[in-house]
Amino acid sequence: MPELKPYRRILALIRFDATDGVTAEKALLLARLNRAQLDFLHLIEPDGALDGGYTRGGTEIAARALEAAALRRLDFLAAHLGAGEARCTAVYGPPRQAFQRHVAAAQPDLVVVGEPSDYVDGPHDVLVLSAPRPPRGGRLRDLLMGLFGTRPLLRAHTLFWRG
Repeated sequence: MPELKPYRRILALIRFDATDGVTAEKALLLARLNRAQLDFLHLIEPDGALDGGYTRGGTEIAARALEAAALRRLDFLAAHLGAGEARCTAVYGPPRQAFQRHVAAAQPDLVVVGEPSDYVDGPHDVLVLSAPRPPRGGRLRDLLMGLFGTRPLLRAHTLFWRG
């Protein structure tokens, strides 16, 4: 059996959604266990409704402002988790191209994401954390979930793509 190599660079894709806390915590835990460099990355997809509607300086200035705001949120998330060692990056642009450029520069061994995406493939392992699908049930299950406010727990799925 081949020996498993520890991860040296771990990238957490942070989307500013409900899975961020779990994604960041899992990536931080894996980074500390492997003594790996941790990167938090947020991709800002251009919004067709806003593009062209910016004033004074246009899209480029607005893109830099969005990146700066996202970077502040990433820094706050890292500080909240006690992950001051994490490198935080926010990139405005088409997600697939922005992700591929960042991966080419950072060369992560593992990418941790909260939801599957079609662009996270590459020469690295991918850990996808996603909410389980609710079990099929009728009105009784829906009633009980409404009464007790239960939420599905997150579960981890590991997908491997190694080049």
